[in-house]
This record gives sequence, C-alpha cells and structure tokens, in this order.
Amino acid sequence: MSKIEKALQKAMESRGSQAEPTKPQEAKQAASPDPHIFAAAAEAVDPAQVDRHVVCITEPFSAIAEQYKRLRAKIIRDTSKDNRNILMVTSANMSEGKSITAANLAVAIAQEIDHTVLLVDTDLRRPALHTYLGFESKYGLSDYLLGTKELPEILIKTGIGKLVFLPAGQPVENPSELLASSRMKELVREMKNRYKDRYVIFDSSPLLVTADSISMSRYMDGIIFVVQSDHTHKKDATKALSMIKGIPVVGVIMNDVPEYLSNDKNDYYRYGYYARAASAEAGKLE
Repeated sequence: MSKIEKALQKAMESRGSQAEPTKPQEAKQAASPDPHIFAAAAEAVDPAQVDRHVVCITEPFSAIAEQYKRLRAKIIRDTSKDNRNILMVTSANMSEGKSITAANLAVAIAQEIDHTVLLVDTDLRRPALHTYLGFESKYGLSDYLLGTKELPEILIKTGIGKLVFLPAGQPVENPSELLASSRMKELVREMKNRYKDRYVIFDSSPLLVTADSISMSRYMDGIIFVVQSDHTHKKDATKALSMIKGIPVVGVIMNDVPEYLSNDKNDYYRYGYYARAASAEAGKLE
C-alpha cells in the first residue's frame, strides 16, 4: 500500500469504529491521529460555507462553472495520454486568482466519473484554499514535511466527487527549503505513481514573490499559469514564465475577463486555455 492509500484507509477505519486508547509509545508508533482532526476530515464540504467564487460548488450549473468543465476536458485530453497528472497552478503576482482557479478546477475534475483528485495547498506563506472550501484547518502539509504529523491526520475527504484535500498547515519560517526537501520529493513521487486516474493539483505561491514555486516546479508534469485581465502586466508574465523554463505550460487561464470580452467566441481564443474564472464583480482574488 502507498502512503496515501494507507492514510485514507486509516481515516475510514477511524471513522467506522471506536478504537481503544493506546499507550503513548504505541500512539507514536502508529501515528494515531487526534480524534477531532478525523471528525473534521469526515465532514463533507458545506456549500453554505464555501466562498461564492468556487462556482463549481456554489453555482454548478452556471455559465462560469461550465468554463471550468471545458477547461477540465482540455486538460484531461492533453495530459492523460502521457500520465501527466502532477499539475501546479501559479501566477506571476499575488491576487491574480490562482487559488480560486485551483479550487474550481479540482472540483470540476473530481466531479467527473473517471478521475480522483488530490488538491494540495503548497502556498505555505498565505494559504487560502481551506478558507475558500469552508474548512477550519489547523494542520497540513508543512506539519507532514516537518515530521510532526502523518498523512492520516491531515488528509480531508471533502465529499465532493472524488476530491481529497491536503491543507497547507502551520506557518513555517523555511517554506522554500521544506518544499525542496527529499521528503516532499518522495511525497510527490508517491502521489504520481500510485494511481493512473489521479490528478494532483498544487496551488503554489506566485512566481515573482517567492522561490517556493520554483522549488516545486521541478517535480511537476505541467504548469497552469493564471493571469488577471487588466491586472497582470505582460512583462511580469513573461518574467515569471522564464523562471520555470523547461517545465511544460499546460495552459494559461485569463481570469476576471471584462464583460465586453465574455462571450462565446472570446471564451477561448488564439492559444491555450482562457477561462472566465470569475465575473467582473469578483475583484482581486488570491
């Protein structure tokens, strides 16, 4: 069994039966999770607590949600043949919509019958995914990388299709070093190779703001690059993409497209994947 598989199995077993208390040394060996963490992991996403911009949950039949489904179809078409299932969503700068894009795309893929999705928040400096999905997450990836928590304690089964969520975790002083560590590399390798039908989507920090995304990019099969209409400067986008040269860019998503461009013939144009990820009223998103 893989680490991910074991973690999910332990989660199900913990929810299905009440285990007798173990001695401290036994708990350490088994990496027994805190009961309240598993209680949170067992809860389905509550649509009332989800940020309204995660439209694939809050407005699943809307025109905007449909754009994510079209994006899903194109990404699966272009990546499934070569098992390019490890994807990172990033942007040049902050507040350009990368986290909202990652959340919506993950939900859209998870709702498809044939694919399982693991959504991972690797923005260890300003994590946002747990808030957008309506979770109060205390532990996550950083705790695992530091060796203080095991996977059964931090994976969250959302109840949305086949979507599992791994939050960012506790703030740390050395996020770039953690993301470049051998423990992270091994985790990504395990995520990639265990199931061919699994997509792992990483929400990473902006390329021009930190070195974190550069550390992560070398593990990726592809990059999904988000730009915000009337906000992202061409020179910033060009500079950001040059920093991950050699890593395939699966597509570019144009976020917050003005109303005068948001019609069928302009939803996708020229090259790449340009999606109306949010309406003009959405404002700045992380």
